[in-house]
Amino acid sequence: MRIPPTLYDLSQPTFHNSPQWPEYEPTVMNLRYTIGFNGFNAERVELTTHSGTHIDVPFHFMQDGATIDRMPLERFMGPAVILDLTDKGPACVISAADLERFGDTIVADEIVLIKTGWGSRRALSEEYLKKWPYLDQSAAAYLVSRDVRGVGTDGLSIGGIGDYARSRAPHIPLLAAGKFIIEDMRIPDELVPGKGYFLCAFPILLKGAGAAWVRPVAWDVA
Repeated sequence: MRIPPTLYDLSQPTFHNSPQWPEYEPTVMNLRYTIGFNGFNAERVELTTHSGTHIDVPFHFMQDGATIDRMPLERFMGPAVILDLTDKGPACVISAADLERFGDTIVADEIVLIKTGWGSRRALSEEYLKKWPYLDQSAAAYLVSRDVRGVGTDGLSIGGIGDYARSRAPHIPLLAAGKFIIEDMRIPDELVPGKGYFLCAFPILLKGAGAAWVRPVAWDVA
């Protein structure tokens, strides 16, 4: 098997008190056992399934929706394209009209990655935790109409914060159509918007869960 010459890591690191959805309990990560006392190092981590880079699946917003363990593994890999929406300012809405200008680059069964630039601002700041650009329902419905495989974003969520309806609105069309959503990504500047990539984003196998942590990896399509 030929290994691609360059692999791009699209995940954010998880650590003690790492940035996450503000309403969740903070992430706790401690060195619980040490070589000096126990003869080995082992960490204990406490966090929600939506902390750090993670994948949402239908059960997240639908009681009878598919859970992580019921989604076919092959669904979490495929061709990917990056859409440059770094022109969007703090707390700006991304609508269908914003995505339609990329219509020629959005192909059926492709994974669409929304780059807002917020991944490079990751910090325990009001800007990062409350003001990322987010999709509205029309944008999500447009992506469903283009039959994308999944959607990723470098903001904390595909939806906005401060209002449940604002957060829920873009999730429902995508998850109801059986799509997945990757949130809190890091989209490196080395990845060129509009260029073809292949993405693998296999989640941790959590039975009965609506989300799981993931380390997305992409490479150039030859």
